Amino acid sequence: MSRNIDDYDYVDPDHYQRYGMQAWEMMVHIFGKDAFVKFCEMNAFKYRMRIGDKPGQDIETELQKIKWYENKADELR
Repeated sequence: MSRNIDDYDYVDPDHYQRYGMQAWEMMVHIFGKDAFVKFCEMNAFKYRMRIGDKPGQDIETELQKIKWYENKADELR
């Protein structure tokens, strides 16, 4: 299916929900909540370290990704 780039959600895309639940929910189920919280913390760190360096990604989108991971970790603690 062709998608309009203007409508694509770079922070929480639809393809993360293709198996009936969010990918993060599956990760919590498989690896456990504590491991997923660590994953979120590490991903937020990774995005902070490379902010502004990924081609085609504006800084605002990168900041939204960081916030998503930080919020999800806080929500699950």
